[in-house]
Amino acid sequence: MIAEKIAEHVNMAQSAKNWLTDRGCRVMQVSFFSRRPLIEITSPSVSLVTQASRISESFNGGTRSVWVANVEGCRVIWR
Repeated sequence: MIAEKIAEHVNMAQSAKNWLTDRGCRVMQVSFFSRRPLIEITSPSVSLVTQASRISESFNGGTRSVWVANVEGCRVIWR
């Protein structure tokens, strides 16, 4: 069961990476968690920007915006 879930997440991440690169996004990092993969990108496409939600990230007293969208079952973020 665990190996099947890992394989499913790897396939989800690969599909999302392909979708993102086809639209000109640069993938910086892919992280795997128990629920769904997380992909960090730079320069999002217009189609991502229109479906994204803004969240705030705080660290060492500073705050910055982080944008989150879903692609192929994966979370995609950019700052």
